[in-house]
Amino acid sequence: MRRGLKIILAMIVVFGVGALLIWVFVEGRKELATEQEREGPIKAQQRVATEDGESVVKLDRSTLTSSGIEIAPVKAVSYQKQLKGYGTVLELQPLVDLRDRFVAANARVEGARAKLEASHKEYERLKTLQANRNISVKLFQSAEATWRSDEANAHAEAAALNGVERTARQQWGAVLAQWLLNDSQEFERLLQRQDVLIRIALPSGSGASLAPRNVRIQSPQGKLVSARLLSPAPSADPRIQGMSLFYIAQGRSTELLPGMNVLAYLSSGSTTTGVIVPASAVVRWQGKAWIYVQKASDRFVRREISTEAAAEPGWFVTQSIPPDDRIVTTGAQLLLSEELRSQIHVGE
Repeated sequence: MRRGLKIILAMIVVFGVGALLIWVFVEGRKELATEQEREGPIKAQQRVATEDGESVVKLDRSTLTSSGIEIAPVKAVSYQKQLKGYGTVLELQPLVDLRDRFVAANARVEGARAKLEASHKEYERLKTLQANRNISVKLFQSAEATWRSDEANAHAEAAALNGVERTARQQWGAVLAQWLLNDSQEFERLLQRQDVLIRIALPSGSGASLAPRNVRIQSPQGKLVSARLLSPAPSADPRIQGMSLFYIAQGRSTELLPGMNVLAYLSSGSTTTGVIVPASAVVRWQGKAWIYVQKASDRFVRREISTEAAAEPGWFVTQSIPPDDRIVTTGAQLLLSEELRSQIHVGE
């Protein structure tokens, strides 16, 4: 009797443990499933779709407003053909060295002239005394020799000063030489980097006979700045056998630094019709320039454009953008980021 009771109790314990293990297993599976569901990839809002074989970014009005995206139509304009030149933002140390030479030479000239004036007065004074035989001939001759020596030295220092002035004109042209020699305010602006000096060379055979007063300079980063004509350069750029010109551009708040190679766009030739794309509308990706065109009120497509022709305040485009098309003028980078992000599978 007792043995049977023990067997029954043992069976109850075994079944109880088994039921407990099954419950623990089931609850663990439920918890694991819940955890996996929490950690699973979040489905991203689909803002990019393919329509007519091209990617379209979809943004509603509220998103456009909150993102600060601005849209404006492009207008048809007449545009004069641009001639491309190649320039370099010049290092000013040679000009500084030349000015230091000029200042030193000018100081020597002033000293020599003062010395000459003093020795000449002494010579004239002793000359009067010698006429009355109040001094010795030797003393008079010594004063004359000193005067003649000072006179020769003054001539030599003046010649050296003239040599520095000639060097300035030969190397930098009449205008820059005048700025340097007079220590003008314009020269000081160059030294303070308020302005930068750019040498632009036009390719040989470009057909440019007159240098435009204003040009557009493109930095290596793609930024466009205006520059004004200073003077023709007195020598050609050894790399490009063509006419060379000096231009001045603002130095502060620009990306133009000494030693940079830049492109210059000079108006020349006939006119044509196209549209102006603002520089703020252009984004660069994979070495190309792109803009976003509004296809519908909430749809935008990316278009490649050429940036060969610089124009105020951006680029002149003759293809791919008809007049009155509406383009994104501010916030194009946000659209590009959205488009590229759609190519990444969330959760991978």
